[in-house]
Amino acid sequence: MKRKMRIVLSAILVAAVVFSINYILSEGEKREVKNLVITYNNLITKAHFEMQAGLMRKLTSDWQLKKIDSYIALNLKNKRNIQGELKDLKFREIKVENDLATVITEERWLWSYVDPYTKKLISEVFDEMYGNTYHLRKSNGHWVVDDLKSNFIGEAEK
Repeated sequence: MKRKMRIVLSAILVAAVVFSINYILSEGEKREVKNLVITYNNLITKAHFEMQAGLMRKLTSDWQLKKIDSYIALNLKNKRNIQGELKDLKFREIKVENDLATVITEERWLWSYVDPYTKKLISEVFDEMYGNTYHLRKSNGHWVVDDLKSNFIGEAEK
């Protein structure tokens, strides 16, 4: 009877340790993914303002980098550039499964169009809310933004 009890207790202990290790690793992955989204948002403003999509190369897949580059090119063709500032970032959901992750955020952006050469303001300043879904994947051992779906929620409450 004592032997069976030891076996049962040992099995419970091993299961608890495995569960704890998986939980700690999962939380570490979530933290890493969250940090990538924060870094992405900090750098995307610089990439747009300086019209250098290449600044995003280490944070994005080739697909997402092409989307950023195309948007910068479109703005340049229209003789404008984006100057933006992330005012608030709320994480609504972070899901990590193997080498894929989905991050859902609510973001408040202050942004405007500026002349690409003089950097002078050429539009009103917009204060807007967006619901964004980041699709990430692990590439060569580190996370990259593979795709971003952005949905306009409305003007921010003042």
